[in-house]
Amino acid sequence: MEIEATIRRQGNSIGLNLPQPILREMGFSVGQTVSLQVTPEGLFIRAKRSRFTAAELNAQCNPVAPMPPDLQEWESMPAVGKELG
Repeated sequence: MEIEATIRRQGNSIGLNLPQPILREMGFSVGQTVSLQVTPEGLFIRAKRSRFTAAELNAQCNPVAPMPPDLQEWESMPAVGKELG
């Protein structure tokens, strides 16, 4: 779908109003935060994700990084109840 839109001044800012058919097709809603990325083909707009999968979070971790001191302390604490050792 290709629809023209106009970049306009809105107070001290510049804005681009997205037509309703684009909002509906993309699943966007008023007030939603979006992510913008400039690509060789043009401007890419996508919904900003607020939830991540475990795989995405784990991919951000460095498995060879040293354990922080507070977690080292936690790991070495003695059991105080019926924790499995």
